[in-house]
Amino acid sequence: MSCSPRPEIIFGASTVGGGGSFGNAFPTQEATEEPLTTLKECGITRIDTAAMYPPMAPGESERLLGLAGALQQGFAVDTKIMTTMEKLQGTLTPEKIQSSVATSRQSLGADGKGTTINVLYCHWPDLETPLEQQAATCDEQYKKGFFSKAWMEISNRKGYVKPTVYQGLYNVIQRESEVKLFPTLRKHGISFTAYLPLAGGFLSGKLTAGNAQGPRFDPEDPAGGMMLAIYDKKEMHSAVIKLNETIFAMGISSIEASLRWIFYHSVLGPKDGVIIGASRVDQIKSNVESIAKGPLPAEVVQSMDSLWQIQSDA
Repeated sequence: MSCSPRPEIIFGASTVGGGGSFGNAFPTQEATEEPLTTLKECGITRIDTAAMYPPMAPGESERLLGLAGALQQGFAVDTKIMTTMEKLQGTLTPEKIQSSVATSRQSLGADGKGTTINVLYCHWPDLETPLEQQAATCDEQYKKGFFSKAWMEISNRKGYVKPTVYQGLYNVIQRESEVKLFPTLRKHGISFTAYLPLAGGFLSGKLTAGNAQGPRFDPEDPAGGMMLAIYDKKEMHSAVIKLNETIFAMGISSIEASLRWIFYHSVLGPKDGVIIGASRVDQIKSNVESIAKGPLPAEVVQSMDSLWQIQSDA
């Protein structure tokens, strides 16, 4: 089973060692080894994690990926500098960047010789720490070989390593970045990695129908509350209802339609990527199979493109 969609498929490892709205699908080393085997079978070689994943047990995702030997098996592993849901500012000081990278390298088993972190992301903007300090410290970590991919004006002036990847929210009903962000990224040659291509399960219509289960949209869960703030809006529900009326009549699920749209009909290209998570191994296989079906019928594409107009006009 293999396919070559336009953007790269990236496995989202937020459910590894998880809890809360991120799920707890792969809580042990043994459980983590199973999806790695499936990823290889599906031709997926890149994994996305973060120092704060999962929020209920920060660092556990990296630790389990390290114990399972993800890097040693040839996977490219992207991670993010430590931040917390409670404290977003002051997280990109030189000391905190250095400490976070050191911890991530140890957890993942990245020795800097044969194995290293692939992409190092700044997980959240830090408006307190001067940008020049942030850029200088990231450059230092890059030149030490601690990661392989990484600020534009400062980097140009100082000769620092430049950012090469931006990770952002993007799906069929959230396309603001096409106008506000993509022109700048393309100008500077920065690739885009999309997260929440399925809108965290919102596109299934379960929340709209009032039967969403689990912590994903639980207002008592920090991440669940954030998801509700993004999606629990009248215009969003209207868009989902219209989408499902069209695709269900053609025998296409909302998950399949959303995946095929972002891989074949969005603005993403071959240098970009899409993060797809899973709470079960069979979901990895079914998602790859959905993507492998190729472009959607023109009628579906037209209907899906109109969803953004509904949402943006509200």
